[in-house]
Amino acid sequence: MPSGVEANIFKAMIDRLLLLTFTPAQPIAAPNIPFPAAGQTKPKDYLEVTFLPNATTTRTVGPGRQQHRGIMQVSVHYGSGTGIVVPLQRADQIVAHFPKDLILFESGVRVKIYRKPYAIPMPPANGSLMVPVTIQYESFNA
Repeated sequence: MPSGVEANIFKAMIDRLLLLTFTPAQPIAAPNIPFPAAGQTKPKDYLEVTFLPNATTTRTVGPGRQQHRGIMQVSVHYGSGTGIVVPLQRADQIVAHFPKDLILFESGVRVKIYRKPYAIPMPPANGSLMVPVTIQYESFNA
């Protein structure tokens, strides 16, 4: 069980992502975890997670709850020759899996997706296509 607000926010969001199933399955490159695992070849098609918390804000005068906002970005990577339709479909599945106003909980921390996630495809580069999906969250905690 993680301790600290940001760790619990990440845990809530990554656990939600792990509930999403793709056919075929998509390996996930998580922050600060070697990818691929030792002795394996990097797949052409995979998801990459980036967690970007922002500075906290106090929304009250005096001591009070802190507003934690940030982004979890899930980038859909696809090798060349697959076109753009399948990567966009994967991105759409992620967007639908994190709807606006979704509430997640982890160890007493409540996390809200405060706007609809969005996907913006990047131009193909180095033989692959990347479609980052931006998921914006907020949480109010002591």
